[in-house]
Amino acid sequence: MTESSSDQEQLLKLRKVLELAKAKQNKLFISNIEREIAALERGQPSPIIEEYLTVEERANAAEE
Repeated sequence: MTESSSDQEQLLKLRKVLELAKAKQNKLFISNIEREIAALERGQPSPIIEEYLTVEERANAAEE
C-alpha cells in the first residue's frame, strides 16, 4: 500500500508527539496516539475522529 504524502506528514507529526508523551509518561495520550498511528498505517480512519465526531462533522472535516 502506498501512503500519500499527507499521510506520511501526519505519521511524522504523530511520532514526534508520541515521543513527547512518552517522555512525560502520559499513558492516556500515549495510548491514543499509538491507536492513531496504527490506524493510519493500516489506511483506516482516525479512531478519535470516528469516536468523537458525528457523521456530519466528519463530512465537513473531509471537505476542508
